[in-house]
Order: sequence, then C-alpha cells, then structure tokens
Amino acid sequence: MSYNAKMDWKQDDPVTEVDINRWEQGIADAHAAIAVLTADVSNLKTRVNVIESTLPENFLHNHFKDDLSTIIGIKVIRGYYNKAQSRLEV
Repeated sequence: MSYNAKMDWKQDDPVTEVDINRWEQGIADAHAAIAVLTADVSNLKTRVNVIESTLPENFLHNHFKDDLSTIIGIKVIRGYYNKAQSRLEV
C-alpha cells in the first residue's frame, strides 16, 4: 500500500488514531521496501564480484588497437560494430 501523506495540517488539528496508524503503516512499508532493496543491492554486489573475478586482471582497462593491416591468423569469435564510435569491438 502506498503512503498517503496528509499535507494540509493546520495549527490546531487534532492528531487521531487514524493519523498515527497511517504514520506507523508508512514507516513499516518504508522498512519493508528498504529490506527488499538491501537484498537486491547485496545480490547485485555478489554478482558483480563474481563477474569481476572471472575477468583477467586489468582486462577492463587493457584496451588495444589494431588497424588490421595484417589480418592473417586473426580469428574473430565474438564482436560487434559500434556504430556510434565507428569501430569493430571484439
């Protein structure tokens, strides 16, 4: 249930049981949402750590360029053409 804030409080408005129950429910809902998000972030952190651990060291920062002037002996297994940067990425 989404929280319905009362935004039109006046100086002498009485605080009722309904108001307090609404606040408490809003707090409980927020904590439940935080618990779900905490679990999701933890799961993503674990997945990223696993992915990073399977990559060779410094792989993400080990960019190299070749003009492919000598294409003999090159076998492309995977790759795609990056149209935005006009280059083949393998």
